[in-house]
Amino acid sequence: MQNKKTFYITTPIYYPSGKLHIGHAYTTTLAWTIRNYKTLRGYDAKLLTGADEHGQKIQQKAEAANISEQKYVDGMTELFKNLWNELGIDYDYYSRTTRPSHEASVQKIFSELLENDVIYKGAYKGLYSVQDEEFFTVTQAEEKDGEYFHPTSGHKLEEVEEESYFLRMSKFADWLDEEFNKVNFVRPDKIIKELRENFLKKGLEDLSITRTSFTWGVPVLEDPKHVVYVWLDALTNYINTLGYKTEDDSDYQKYWVNGDEKVHLVGKEITRFHCIYWPIILKALNLPQPTSILSHGWIITPEGKMSKSKGNVIDPLELIEEFGAETLKFFFASQISMGQDGVFDKEMLKNTYNSALANNYGNLLSRTIAMTLQSFDKPIQFTETENEFDKEIIEEILASTEKFTKHFDNFAINKAFEVATKLSKSLNGYIDKTQPWTLKEDKERLAQVLNILLNGIYAVSTYLSVVIPNKTSLAMEQLQVESLSLEEISNFKKFDEIMVKKGEVLFQRIK
Repeated sequence: MQNKKTFYITTPIYYPSGKLHIGHAYTTTLAWTIRNYKTLRGYDAKLLTGADEHGQKIQQKAEAANISEQKYVDGMTELFKNLWNELGIDYDYYSRTTRPSHEASVQKIFSELLENDVIYKGAYKGLYSVQDEEFFTVTQAEEKDGEYFHPTSGHKLEEVEEESYFLRMSKFADWLDEEFNKVNFVRPDKIIKELRENFLKKGLEDLSITRTSFTWGVPVLEDPKHVVYVWLDALTNYINTLGYKTEDDSDYQKYWVNGDEKVHLVGKEITRFHCIYWPIILKALNLPQPTSILSHGWIITPEGKMSKSKGNVIDPLELIEEFGAETLKFFFASQISMGQDGVFDKEMLKNTYNSALANNYGNLLSRTIAMTLQSFDKPIQFTETENEFDKEIIEEILASTEKFTKHFDNFAINKAFEVATKLSKSLNGYIDKTQPWTLKEDKERLAQVLNILLNGIYAVSTYLSVVIPNKTSLAMEQLQVESLSLEEISNFKKFDEIMVKKGEVLFQRIK
């Protein structure tokens, strides 16, 4: 058997200073759906998610709770994993920066860069946000009444001065500018424009990568009063979790060094770290770059951005309890365009569920199975047809696979699911046009229509299986098929030997 192509996708590793919100659920759902799609395409596809567990904020949270930092992050990781479990998201790697193997790799990376003079010791003076774990110069910060604030989050910045090790960013500026010219290295294109404008044109400043003002981090072997700061610690998780600089680095070799596709999915607020710092760290280590860095927008409410101060932050667990995990995942994947902010509220979630799933796909399945069992007690064969309605719908079924895969390969995920829901709608329209309930006396024609419908439902189910696998596996039971594959969509004889079976209604309407 030919070796499968590999595909490796990562979410950011989330910071456990508080509970995860709907934005985290959105990111992880997208990455998971892409991983599932690549698996459907025959790839050996892997998904990484995890937690970025070091830093001053964690130290402060643990002190406030009067527990050790490790105990604090252990508890938060359980909460994170519980959310993914409730959301029905399985992953191949769960990265934790407190894992001893990761910490050892970070120390080896630091030592290598220090030895190669890519890192040097200096002093840092500037503004710092504890909540965001970010440094700023006076020109980058927002000034108000003599005080400085984070330009995006609005958190107050503190003046800090301390000894630090720096990464020579300026050395790689020209190389990075060239790297940005690679097709699809960063998507969408507007991100590159912003990064060039805001950072490269102004000149890249060397990056502070250690701290001495807190202790909860990976200690620098050569200078133990320093701990490695978030960039070198958190970003390198993407390769360290695969086994980089460990005894068994087989996954690192397979999915990174020799990997066919390596994709980072990130929210637009962290593009700078992933599109500037991370490529430079990899270049400094002479390691392969990711094939794509995908930036997505925020989930916002109809009133605007969510924030704790506005009291409009949405807990995904409450939504899962009220509407079900697959309803939420389907909304994320089908209703939001990757590079744009996505508006979300419960009414929109309900409407999407009712129109795309209950009234469309679910109704199509129920009607077709019921009509088949009403008129036939043995499998119905596919027969060639000259009927215009038949030819039209068969053509749409056959053409849908290429459209679906083309959109997905371009990470236009919502457009891929549009293909699925449009096909489902067309199949319902085909029922209205052919009126199978009037064909009870013409069994041959009725069999022809129902067989085409079953083939169409198979196609829609295959497309939807990458985002609502529990529901499509129930559909498979009713269709009595053992698997769903893109290749089988064009084989219209697949139901010739199969007798379908009545099952439960897949999607009850939400009132």
